[in-house]
Amino acid sequence: MKRRLKTYEASFKAKVALEAYKGNKSVLEICTSYNIPRTNVSDWEQKLVSEASNIFVATTEKDKQVKQLKNEIEKLHKIIGEITIENNYFKKKLLI
Repeated sequence: MKRRLKTYEASFKAKVALEAYKGNKSVLEICTSYNIPRTNVSDWEQKLVSEASNIFVATTEKDKQVKQLKNEIEKLHKIIGEITIENNYFKKKLLI
């Protein structure tokens, strides 16, 4: 029988992570009050600390990164299309 993993909303994770980061309560107290595993609290706190700097990245910088990634995806799709056309051409040539 498969074990069903419980999922938590992002706002709940943020609330728990902030509470753990503040240090007003121990991790064990937080776990018992919210009825969640200790590893979740630790993981969420680490993620909060490691990704907190992304909050302060300017939206223009994010937009530039998104645009750059979209251009790269577009180039890769073009390459895939060219390879597919070549592949189909060679398949036809081999059958003749």
